[in-house]
Amino acid sequence: MRGSPGGRSRSTRSRQSDGLTTVEFFTTTHRIVAQVQTGSRLLSDLMNDRSQSFVLVFNVRLSHLEKDAGLEAIASAAYLSKESLGFVMAPSKEIRKPERGRYTAYEREVLVTLPGFELQGRFLGPQRSDLWTFSPATLDPFFVLTAATARIAGAPDVTMGGDAILVNRDRLESICLGD
Repeated sequence: MRGSPGGRSRSTRSRQSDGLTTVEFFTTTHRIVAQVQTGSRLLSDLMNDRSQSFVLVFNVRLSHLEKDAGLEAIASAAYLSKESLGFVMAPSKEIRKPERGRYTAYEREVLVTLPGFELQGRFLGPQRSDLWTFSPATLDPFFVLTAATARIAGAPDVTMGGDAILVNRDRLESICLGD
């Protein structure tokens, strides 16, 4: 997980032939690489399903963010609390992106801060954004950043890149909107 001298590292995330999708989950202290059985649903739909507070994952590899990404645990299955996740890095084909329309016609660069992380990417939303645009009570629990990178705040040379990042609105500290 430690970044290369250029600062960017990339991992493998894909849909397997057995219906499992490999995804990276991040909490304030851990990186969890695991597979999710999505079936006919998209990962973003599973994460935004308010009827389930946990997500079941398989082939779990858990590592601590502060210990040079040394592997701490391997498990065949685990339940992850959605509310404890800061963000999820996933392949773009597993994400339902907002469609361009009357309320989501404007794409802009954003910098998002979460406990222990800084995320950069593109956000599709209304041209005039206000507090309600990012309110957890009015929208899905996770919003999408595309062409995104994540950086550990305490180790800015460590970055991870992905097609898409699902950001937990409840963990949001700040969001800085570009033009």
